[in-house]
Amino acid sequence: MTKPASSAAYVVVAVVLILASSASATPLQSASTLLACTAAQLSLSFDSEGGNFDGMSQSGTLLVLRNIGSQTCTVPGSPALIFEDASHTKLPISLETPPGMHPGPVILPVAVPANAEATGELHWVSGEVYDNSQCFSPAFVAISIGTNVLRAPFTGHLCAPSGQDAKYRFAYLKRDPVYVRSKS
Repeated sequence: MTKPASSAAYVVVAVVLILASSASATPLQSASTLLACTAAQLSLSFDSEGGNFDGMSQSGTLLVLRNIGSQTCTVPGSPALIFEDASHTKLPISLETPPGMHPGPVILPVAVPANAEATGELHWVSGEVYDNSQCFSPAFVAISIGTNVLRAPFTGHLCAPSGQDAKYRFAYLKRDPVYVRSKS
């Protein structure tokens, strides 16, 4: 009679061996061995996806960083965003840090192949739901890339309690669409 625990162990070992033998012998190039993108290699835009993020005093958009260069390069997985008015003055809008996440998780750079995109969802409170709400309608969002700044028009409306920064939530960038390395 076979013991169930030992049968389960044999199954686990068999699955691990099958997966190991089917893994590609050629490792993918690590994001840490690639050069960082320059501002000239990237375009920044926002996509509201037809209002997909809107509802119940909440709003959002998809941040899109496109590699318009000819080489794969990396971008920070969680870039610092600066919300600006029409004269490029920084507005009091900051990233909301999840409770218990100080200093926060390590978010690795994202490798973005030529003509591919890295995207990330932004969410914020868009309605005047606070006592004495203050709201901001930034004209631009800027991201520092090396020593240069990438800037794009922005149409969101972010609200906060009076005397506080408006907050936005942003988890991280991911490659979009999923890039599949060609076998060469």
